[in-house]
Amino acid sequence: METEPRGSPFERILSGGAAGVGRIRRLGFVRWLRMERAELIQITKVTGACVFGWWLAARVLGLNLPVLAPIGVLLTVSATAYGTAVRAVQQVGAVIVGVAAATGLMWLLGVNAATLAVLVVAGLVLTRLLKLPAQNVQIPISALLVFSLGSTYGFARFADVLLGAAVGLAANMLLPPRYVEQAKRELCRLSGELAELTEDMARGLRSDWDRDMAEGWLDRARTLSQRLENAKETADQAAESVRLSWRRRRYDRRLRQVAEAATCLDHACHQLRGIARGLTDLVAGARGLPGEEAADLPRPLSGELEALSRIFDGFGRLQIGEGRAEDLEELRAAGKEGEARQRELIAEFEGTKNHRLRLLQAALLDDCARIRHELDPDEGPHRAAFPPRAP
Repeated sequence: METEPRGSPFERILSGGAAGVGRIRRLGFVRWLRMERAELIQITKVTGACVFGWWLAARVLGLNLPVLAPIGVLLTVSATAYGTAVRAVQQVGAVIVGVAAATGLMWLLGVNAATLAVLVVAGLVLTRLLKLPAQNVQIPISALLVFSLGSTYGFARFADVLLGAAVGLAANMLLPPRYVEQAKRELCRLSGELAELTEDMARGLRSDWDRDMAEGWLDRARTLSQRLENAKETADQAAESVRLSWRRRRYDRRLRQVAEAATCLDHACHQLRGIARGLTDLVAGARGLPGEEAADLPRPLSGELEALSRIFDGFGRLQIGEGRAEDLEELRAAGKEGEARQRELIAEFEGTKNHRLRLLQAALLDDCARIRHELDPDEGPHRAAFPPRAP
């Protein structure tokens, strides 16, 4: 599991470069290319759009500064066609405002330091008032370029952004990125990691587990929870990537599945965090709990966690392709096994005399039951997260 490098910016650059080289060595160049396929396609597409924009400006339209057209492409192109359209409108509007402000103020105040200061302040204020992204400073930049190069540059500036926006939008319309399948693969991967964590917890409870092991499980659950937040953003990006596609209806069902699966896993991961938190508190003796003397938990709890691991694993495999009947049946069988282990645990826990321990045991049982309910393909709240073709 990769973590974001820490340290100074220079250290992060070195660490990121070393990690990239390590991935290529570990996977091999061909497999690395496959893993980075989507990003490489995006880079190739943007490069081609820049070259086409320059050729169009220089050879077809005969603009004096054709290099401004690829700059316009870079300023407006985004990961999705819809995002490109939004940024294009923002950039064109910002350039118009900046050129108009600079031309008007130069006519009123002339070219001097006071005009420069007013242009910068007004440009930044307008950027905030129009709620443009923080990195979008085209209003003051356009105004300063007109201030330095003259009003005739303003028309060239407007033309380059307009041409770049058109070329960038056309590139993303013709070759839209396919974030839907990427989101499904990411959810499959995260579900598999939740299965591994749950299996490790089950294995640990069968051995001499301690506070360090429990805290390790809790840290892993927290990390997966954070990554699931990113996965939900990927699901949103998948929906955005087809908003301007003429084949949008083809993706409606898969988009609903991706969004529902991301929500489902997010809920289940929070409940798994609750189990890890409870085990950590138990072995640490927090909140008046017995501590290590109560760490010898009934064996059915380990069995229930094993069943949950199989449920997570089956759910992940159902997210890719159209869903195999064998995977769905395995998930259902694991759910029934988890219910059986829960009934055994209820009987085991009935003899608990310690009030605080009894409350913790009830919380563990409830979290396990809620995970099964979240991932139940028949009666659960997220049935849209399962492929409809799976019988």
